Amino acid sequence: MSKVIDLKTLIEFASTQAEKLFRKQGGVIYPLYHCIKPNGESAILSPPGVGDKNLDVAMVKAWMQINDISTVCFMDEAYILDTRKNSGGPEIDMERVNREGIRNHPDRREVVMFSAENRDGEMLTARRFILRPEIGRPTLAPLVIDDMAELKSGGRMVGLLNWEK
Repeated sequence: MSKVIDLKTLIEFASTQAEKLFRKQGGVIYPLYHCIKPNGESAILSPPGVGDKNLDVAMVKAWMQINDISTVCFMDEAYILDTRKNSGGPEIDMERVNREGIRNHPDRREVVMFSAENRDGEMLTARRFILRPEIGRPTLAPLVIDDMAELKSGGRMVGLLNWEK
């Protein structure tokens, strides 16, 4: 019997857990996968940390296949840039970003990002901005669920449950 997990609900749950971890760990989030089997059984997985991100992801994908994972939510800290033309900010030099990376861009924003997907090919992403005031503890802004119609997703963390790739 398969238990269907709604991706939005899964991300909201992960966001609540991220808030707790963020406070407990002093304003930092480490990468975590919340993996769910068809029967609803859950497992929390940290990346192996072998020093090569591509190998880490390959090992996680293999573990998910061996363990019959049907739904996953990944969370980690990341940098983002708002590249939409109507965002109100200056135009982003994407050649510079591709050359130097987002990490070095002066307009980057720090977030906790969430990416959930299932074996049916559905995907949902969300983020919480990390607010680091000059005085006081860092906090997380409210959860923002992304409009998947406006996003292009790609990279090693997309298609974790597509084992043919």
